[in-house]
Amino acid sequence: MPDQLQRAIEDYHALMARDLDAADAQAAALRQMQIDRKVTFGERPLADSLRPTFLTEATYNAVQDTVYLIRQAVLIIAAAFFDDVRVLKEELGMEDWEIELAAMPTNVIRLSAMARMDSFMTKDSFKFVEINGESPAGMAYIHELGRIYRELPLFREFEQNHPVRFVSPMAHTRAALLRTYHEEFDGREERPAIAIVDHLDTPTIHEFHLFRDYFERMGIPCEVADPRALECRDGWIYANGRKIDILYRRLLLNEFYAMKDDCPAFLEGYLAQKTCYLNSFRSKLVHKKAVFCFLTDERYTHLLSREQQEAIRKHIPWTRMLREQKTTFRGLKIDLLDFVRANRKYFVIKPNDEYGGKGVTLGFAASQEEWDAAIARSFDADFVVQEVVDIHREPFLTKTDDGSWDLVPTIIDLDPYLNGPLMGGCLTRTSASNLANVTAGGGTLPMFILRHTI
Repeated sequence: MPDQLQRAIEDYHALMARDLDAADAQAAALRQMQIDRKVTFGERPLADSLRPTFLTEATYNAVQDTVYLIRQAVLIIAAAFFDDVRVLKEELGMEDWEIELAAMPTNVIRLSAMARMDSFMTKDSFKFVEINGESPAGMAYIHELGRIYRELPLFREFEQNHPVRFVSPMAHTRAALLRTYHEEFDGREERPAIAIVDHLDTPTIHEFHLFRDYFERMGIPCEVADPRALECRDGWIYANGRKIDILYRRLLLNEFYAMKDDCPAFLEGYLAQKTCYLNSFRSKLVHKKAVFCFLTDERYTHLLSREQQEAIRKHIPWTRMLREQKTTFRGLKIDLLDFVRANRKYFVIKPNDEYGGKGVTLGFAASQEEWDAAIARSFDADFVVQEVVDIHREPFLTKTDDGSWDLVPTIIDLDPYLNGPLMGGCLTRTSASNLANVTAGGGTLPMFILRHTI
């Protein structure tokens, strides 16, 4: 851990420990502000720590440089191999209907205008475990949490000796939507009307409302709509009676396909290409977890530059589709299933296209019997096996169940957002368990960048 980061954490904890009654009061205020401002997953406040997360400028810049190199590597591999239907089906795990949707013409050039790369902090670095290239969430929550923490007396006192800056993912999302609409889609409206489209009973509905309120403060009209309530008139999408220029798609394509007969306007509008859909249906190509199989397989990485290959070596864990195959692991030729079965402590099994920690089996946390069962049910069922990441646990001064305050070792999930080639802030999730997903009960915190030390 860098010295500057270590000092900042220790100083923040010292301010808390100086007056634990005051810390109790501010923790209660933090919780109430989240409830009042609807910074909640369902009705659960997202931030459960009085201390936010911090990164040094050097680490933030290192993440930014690495993200750029890996993103370019993905685009090079996609350009070379993703026009082959066999590769998409057998190597990437795409379904026929997903390939059909991805092949539909769109004016949007980028595979994913808005994405998020999910990583874990290690002892002295970070490792990415997947790309959320279809419909990343959390940007509005992080924006509002950044505002809330800066209102806490404790944080204001900390900031006197530790100047910080904050990068808003929501501001970058707005920039990504507008830039893609104007520069790629050739949209003509200076302030295009936006519709945020997803199920309205989702636990993240409050984030949609935070986005809507933010867009409207920026002078951009915005609607929140269920896909089944959309209309398509003369090729344009209408939401709540308003003509829509940008459809901000939070609805996952798996969810759309399951109810496609109930929302015909959603597909009709995409085919007409008058309303700009972001992300486009092509984003599925970089959303699959199996994209990391391409990044860690010499059959594909020989096309990459030395810098891109080195970034992958340092920051992407070895990944393969879980099936009967001969492959290589760190230069060793292996029979995949036998090797994974015999070395469970070094691997994790996860669905190729799922979220929230669903279906994940951690080899080091499972018995051999449980691991064998996970392999059996996942074999040839669109799962990947990935080398486990040696996750660092950072101390957080936390109020425990018995009412006392204690330093709790906590994992940090560091997830930078991408706006095209640019990095636009980070989602950080924390958990005392092995999964940090919000749907698995993890907390969400804003991340502040330590500028320098006084």
